[in-house]
Amino acid sequence: MKNLFITLLAISCAVVLFLGNNHWKESTSVQITDQQPSNSAAQETETETVSSSEAAAEELLAKAQNWPETARHRFEVTLLEQIPYKILIAGSKYLGTEEEGWASMTKAAIEEAFGPDHVEVEISIFDGTSADFTTENQVQALIDAEADMILLEPFTLKDNGVVRIEDSLAHLSAWIEQVHAVQPETVFVLQPPQPIYQANFYLTQLEELKKYAEQNELLYLDHWTAWPETQDAALLDYLTEENSPNSEGQIVWSEYINHFFIGEPSE
Repeated sequence: MKNLFITLLAISCAVVLFLGNNHWKESTSVQITDQQPSNSAAQETETETVSSSEAAAEELLAKAQNWPETARHRFEVTLLEQIPYKILIAGSKYLGTEEEGWASMTKAAIEEAFGPDHVEVEISIFDGTSADFTTENQVQALIDAEADMILLEPFTLKDNGVVRIEDSLAHLSAWIEQVHAVQPETVFVLQPPQPIYQANFYLTQLEELKKYAEQNELLYLDHWTAWPETQDAALLDYLTEENSPNSEGQIVWSEYINHFFIGEPSE
């Protein structure tokens, strides 16, 4: 009888241990199963975020399709580093002011297209000749801007009849060298001032500026192609009596520059 009781007790213990073990396995299995979807969801969210960021960067880079190659490469780096790409629009009073004029219109268009967190635009205006710019060490403003790209209108019209084109170009070379001594990766893009009606020697100056850009492998934005010809009286509809761009002229100039900075996506 005693042996039978011991045997039954042993069987009962074995049954309890078996059932307990099965229950533990089932509980553990449920917990693991519950956790797997959560981890998977987190991974999917992370993947979607990365894909979305890459798509946004590709869209922004597509808008920069007209930029020089080195500028596009630098822009790609700034996107990865999540810092703004800096553009400086510099030149004479014909840019307008920081609040009005074609340059301010272009600044607004660029920052709206790319977002101010991705591209930051500054405007630097100097009312003088290239010789004055050099004498007064205004190149320091170009250096202090720490710009990734400088769109420069090198005071060609202000120099007209005052500074020889050879000297104007020598000043320009000196400015570029001084900026590159501090920021070697800064990209320079040149452009002329506005056209004027029945221009004479001014045309020769601009031809030399174009040649300079070609010889030094600098991009030259010839926005004159968007204006009426200099011998066409229709040009007067885009200029003030002082030969500055009026509201219509500012729009023409700004739209041309905008097309360069903000490329249309290919279909």
